[in-house]
Amino acid sequence: MNVPAINFLGSLSSIFDPLIHLLRNIAGDGLAFQISLSVILFVIFFVLAKAFSYLLRRIIKPIVLRSKTEVDDKILKIIEGSSYKLITLLGTYLALLAFRHGLDHVSLTTNLKLVQEYPSLVSILSVLDNLFFILLVIMFLVIVSQIFVVVLDWYAEKMNANENKDLSGSLFPLLKKVAKLVFAIFALIIVLRNFNVDISAFVVSLGVGSLAIALAAQETISNMISGFIIMIDRPFRIGDRIKIGNDIHGDVVSIGIRSTRIIDFDKNYLIIPNNDIVKSRIINLTYPTTSTRVLIDLPVSYQSDVEKVKEIVLTIAKADKDTDPNDPPEIYIMRFGEHALEFRLAVRTKDYQLSFALGCRLRENILRRFREENIDIAVPQRIIQIINSDQQ
Repeated sequence: MNVPAINFLGSLSSIFDPLIHLLRNIAGDGLAFQISLSVILFVIFFVLAKAFSYLLRRIIKPIVLRSKTEVDDKILKIIEGSSYKLITLLGTYLALLAFRHGLDHVSLTTNLKLVQEYPSLVSILSVLDNLFFILLVIMFLVIVSQIFVVVLDWYAEKMNANENKDLSGSLFPLLKKVAKLVFAIFALIIVLRNFNVDISAFVVSLGVGSLAIALAAQETISNMISGFIIMIDRPFRIGDRIKIGNDIHGDVVSIGIRSTRIIDFDKNYLIIPNNDIVKSRIINLTYPTTSTRVLIDLPVSYQSDVEKVKEIVLTIAKADKDTDPNDPPEIYIMRFGEHALEFRLAVRTKDYQLSFALGCRLRENILRRFREENIDIAVPQRIIQIINSDQQ
């Protein structure tokens, strides 16, 4: 029998002692008294359920509706739809518990315990008591789980709104599944403890089983842990363009528990274990902004006019439609090479997806103008002299 519930009933009976004595004088101290007491207890909780529902509708709901966020509206809707059922179910459970506990009292009329006069009631009440307790635990944890999901969805929407990134396919569905599993295990433990089942052996068996699974699936568990690290640390998001190491370059499609999926520039679908990603150097080309820089090296002959070269290149770069007007292009002489003056053009574009086409277009336009202006693109030249040993 549930000890906290019995203690609560004891405290409740001390509050209503005058009513209990009056009821005992009217109904006696037999079965009718215990039934009347249980019915009164149920009615009290029924009235409390009605009063709480009225409080939610008339007072709390208008206040919540004036708030700017929707999360409190959704939480209130969950509580409003389930509080009446939960309080009524709690009242039914406590009424049955009080009735069952009352059967242990000795009747002053027969000098016998009521359980001895009505032995069949004990089995029926025991089944009903356990059934309503299980329903009560399940309903309570379902309400808590629904509120947790609402808060998690609200946080996911907030993160997406702030960063314009979609994490709905990765971290948050995983957290929802883990939360549901945790709530289910928690409910099972509560029910088993109510039936006085020793769960220590269950916990030991669970630990041994977990150890065996961990040893058999070390690589999978390592990838799962790495997936959690990626999702929590968030070095990249879905939709980001990243470089992993020296050979992987593409857009992130999804971040899973075991692997991350990327589409490269050849439209190949790459499935990379999360453990490999965590161990590698990651370059995020998208975060914190989608802006990126395009660098173009221009080896020009020493006979060229430096100022003219700069003017032509900058004019072409500024005129391109994909060049960021807020960050004008720049050109520098990087070094005096063996065969050329080595210029470098730096152009910034607002979208990294435009960088490849921008670089190609700028090279074509620069080459065309250089030919028109007779500016030579210097190439390495080597003079090779072959000495015939017979002529020496």
